[in-house]
Amino acid sequence: MQSFYDDRQYVLVLEKGDSLFEKLREFVNEHSFKGAWLQGLGAALDLELGYYDLNAKEYHWKQFSGLYEITSLQGNIVLDKAGEPVFHVHGTFSDTHFMAIGGHVRNLTVGGTCELLVTELPIDIKREIDGATGLNLLHKA
Repeated sequence: MQSFYDDRQYVLVLEKGDSLFEKLREFVNEHSFKGAWLQGLGAALDLELGYYDLNAKEYHWKQFSGLYEITSLQGNIVLDKAGEPVFHVHGTFSDTHFMAIGGHVRNLTVGGTCELLVTELPIDIKREIDGATGLNLLHKA
């Protein structure tokens, strides 16, 4: 993984075969920040995507294998109460027939590359369980 830094923004370049979340965890552990917002594009070899069923208060997951274009990744990184990074990433991907799929990204193995813009947040935010939705929502620390 390569990284470039300017003020509060990092550009990360992941390589084929990299696990998105393993590399992001390594990156967070190497840098001290309270939180960040991320955007990205590139290619994926394998994906696990989900959607949240608000009535059942649970995620439903599906695996996708094969080469996909990452047309958009959006998300954030915050620390939990123990100081461990929590990733909330959504993505849209297209297959070889130009059909799009998307959802909450649980796992992603990089295809040719994945290029990310990570913008450090100057505010201290955390995640806490919301009783009404069952989701781990952002709150000011």
